[in-house]
Amino acid sequence: MAITVDSYLESQGIFSLGAGTLGLLLGLIFASLIAIESNERKYAIDSILPASIVLLGFGLNIAHLATGGIGIAGMASILTAIFAAFITTTIMGRILGINVPQSFALGAGGAICGTSAVLAVAPSLRLSAAKTGAIVAVVNFLGLATFLSVPILAHMLGMTDQTAGIWAGSTVHAVPQAIAAGEALGGDALSLASGTKLTRVLGLLVVVPIASLFAEYEETTSTEDGKRKANIPLFLPGFILASILATTLVPTQMATQLEGLGSILLVPVLVLIGTSIDLKELAGAAGPILWAGAVSTIIVMASTAIVLAMLI
Repeated sequence: MAITVDSYLESQGIFSLGAGTLGLLLGLIFASLIAIESNERKYAIDSILPASIVLLGFGLNIAHLATGGIGIAGMASILTAIFAAFITTTIMGRILGINVPQSFALGAGGAICGTSAVLAVAPSLRLSAAKTGAIVAVVNFLGLATFLSVPILAHMLGMTDQTAGIWAGSTVHAVPQAIAAGEALGGDALSLASGTKLTRVLGLLVVVPIASLFAEYEETTSTEDGKRKANIPLFLPGFILASILATTLVPTQMATQLEGLGSILLVPVLVLIGTSIDLKELAGAAGPILWAGAVSTIIVMASTAIVLAMLI
């Protein structure tokens, strides 16, 4: 239903929050009408989410990234965005009383690829449904605000197509929104925004293991000999394999379809998360997370714009 509504709104040129956010809202509505056992919900999420993340890996064709033409300026902008997002959310988390796992998930959403990144790290960080839902909602809202503001600000700042495209790919959260922002900017901005954004997504290969190691440090699972047991999610090697297959064997059209299926599978995960959210807990969690995310977004946009102005 969420996907249908989102597709209809887009076809009519009407503003939409996106299928993921609509799915989360739909889950909140279902929660008041239907009782779902927590074990059944957890089993469904644990089954669907890894498959979705693996399928999203087909959207990363390494050969295309290598020829994306983003250059040193693009890589510098990406690294600036990633470090700025994580550093800012960590600092703001301390100021606003947000714990480290939540700050890390919020940083991942802003630094890498929005909702997909949040959902990829949330299981390892052992975030509650309310905390995950609050972070997803905030990341979607801020991603939408960034998507709408980047083309306007790029024009106001007099950026060239090259600068504007890389800036859009470095700052807009979700891949479709970054590509749409590049299209709105026109010229070479579309290809540069796409290449920059997809290169950012490779950050998942780093942040997911870090999230797992952090969870292992915070709440270790001990073996009989007292040693810590590794807890790297199984979907991570699957994601890497999917990317390799998309680069070497799988036709582009099929890879695009598989990636699209992965995006679709994220929606029922968000619906299920929505069904487990307590609205009072969500309201209490969302305020500080929104402030931290907003400051992080502003810092990311400003710092990447400065780096690009220095290098281009």
